[in-house]
Amino acid sequence: MPWPSIHLAVGQPGVIRMLNGGGKLAPCYTENPLAAPMYRGEFEPDRWCMQLWDDALAPVADVAEDIERQAVEIARGAGRILAESFGRPIAIEFKDKNERDPVTAVDKATQAYLATEITKRFPEHGILGEEGTKEELESEELSKDILWVLDPLDGTTNYMNGLPMFASSIGVLYRGWLMAAAVFIPWPNGDGGFVLHCRKGGGCFVDDERVSVYESEEPVPSRLIGVPGYFGVGQGFTGKLAGKAGEVRTTGSIAYELAMTARGVLQYAMFGAPRLWDMAGGSLAVIEAGGTVMTRFRGEKSWHPMGCLVPSWDEKTPTMKELRSWMAPLVAGNNKVAPMIADNVKRRFSLSSQLRKLTRPLRRRKKKQPETETEAKT
Repeated sequence: MPWPSIHLAVGQPGVIRMLNGGGKLAPCYTENPLAAPMYRGEFEPDRWCMQLWDDALAPVADVAEDIERQAVEIARGAGRILAESFGRPIAIEFKDKNERDPVTAVDKATQAYLATEITKRFPEHGILGEEGTKEELESEELSKDILWVLDPLDGTTNYMNGLPMFASSIGVLYRGWLMAAAVFIPWPNGDGGFVLHCRKGGGCFVDDERVSVYESEEPVPSRLIGVPGYFGVGQGFTGKLAGKAGEVRTTGSIAYELAMTARGVLQYAMFGAPRLWDMAGGSLAVIEAGGTVMTRFRGEKSWHPMGCLVPSWDEKTPTMKELRSWMAPLVAGNNKVAPMIADNVKRRFSLSSQLRKLTRPLRRRKKKQPETETEAKT
């Protein structure tokens, strides 16, 4: 629905805040907020945000199709590596003391393959992969303008336990704006999987078949939805959506659930705090499949359609270490349902609050333990 009167006011660097007659703020991200300081008349904010996105990618428009094509080839090669080792014994390490965040030899081998292929084809581009050496994890090197963001194996726990719900995700950014993506998904077809791929403005495809998000005016109770394992749907929504949000599925892979949302298998999916490599490929796929990805950055109270992932890029090019710390909640779905879900989800839908709730019994036990030891000594 068009907004009859709009004022565009410059806010923080890289952000234009659009104010309608009712006083509702809707952030829209652009590299040059001074380009349009004021607008009056009929206006569609989402369409305007998409135009900003297209304008931001204009310098790389002539290479986007080639990048997408080569990303598909590289993702397919990653899929072959994952298929060859699936179901076989593999070496496993853990990134944390509680052994809940595994990394396998296949994660590392797949990322090495991806990095080698990208560097060979695009030596001037940057690469940010989930797995990295200690030096890479702490790197203060500034990002290249074109950055390939990689999750070689999203859903490692599923993979090492023999559950074929995982993904190998590639998302390509230009100065913080998503421009192309390719995601390998295992699938019971003749090839053992497919590559979901897209570029901004070019549509979303499974191999050669165009796909789209599931269309509905509101959530359908019998249709599937993707939510984090810690999120209680019955208590997590307000208003008319309470208890009617859809059939819950938790797959253990953010990239996989975003791909299923782009294909219309999931009617929508929610994520508490994905990292850049988790969401880069699948988020663009949802948008190019005709959907919307809602988000809110640190310090923001309102959800808004996803635009530039690093709004301050023009002011200050981020370091690779800073990009590794990126995270933001997401709601992905069609253009009607995704905003509706974001508006009705309770504020407690945050990773930190859920983790505090889940670990409360453990903290209580630890607090009681010294008291018990003191009593025993006396």
